[in-house]
Amino acid sequence: MLDPARLDLSALADALEDRTPEVTWYLDPADAEVHGVSGDGRPGPDWVEIRPVTSRESYRDMSDFTAGVQHRRAAALLDRAIDGRGAFRRFKNTLFEFPEVRDQWYRFRDARSRRRAADWLVAAGLIGADDGERLRARHPDPDPSNDDVPAAVADDLGLLYGPRLRQVLLFGSWASGEGSVESAIDLLVVLDDDGFPILPWEEVRAMDDVLWQHTRRTGLTISVLPVGQGELVRAADPTVVRARAEAVRIR
Repeated sequence: MLDPARLDLSALADALEDRTPEVTWYLDPADAEVHGVSGDGRPGPDWVEIRPVTSRESYRDMSDFTAGVQHRRAAALLDRAIDGRGAFRRFKNTLFEFPEVRDQWYRFRDARSRRRAADWLVAAGLIGADDGERLRARHPDPDPSNDDVPAAVADDLGLLYGPRLRQVLLFGSWASGEGSVESAIDLLVVLDDDGFPILPWEEVRAMDDVLWQHTRRTGLTISVLPVGQGELVRAADPTVVRARAEAVRIR
């Protein structure tokens, strides 16, 4: 049996979703690695072929997701998009109009694909049914009402800074409800400056990995303005003054 702890479930999930004609994916039970073989390449002798899921499964994901979308206009347009031929292209294009719904879709799709990966491992006899259920339980469908990109970024900044993080404030177009895929998510990141002088460029560099992970996942630009708690209170910088006036606290 394969040890589930050794497996990159996301790599297996990606392989199951890949329908590239010239590539065949395999799982090597010996090291739990996923390998793509193209052209005349040969798989290892004990590798298990990973056959991609059908488009029917992908369509069911779109349909189930659309049924749970709470944004009324987005739900109506998505429901129309998945009706008939060209559904996948129309669905993708519609999501670009609603960045917050698009982020929800990415999380929903990732949860579904990881559960399918767990099911595949069980069906292939590589893990037991109990291990499969444990893997599935780690990836429930996300609750759309709790799926909030700025809040997710703020949570990760909290892990990065620990007690140094005093507040995260959302300002700009996303705070006013007018944010779109073309507009950045603007965050005022307030840090403890008691004994820790705030050097904005150093703090931006420190946050780089966190911000990039969320940008890569959602396609949204995330802009941060790091300030000390004292600077926020005594703000003289016009940008900080404006941000403080518009701000919605998210952490």
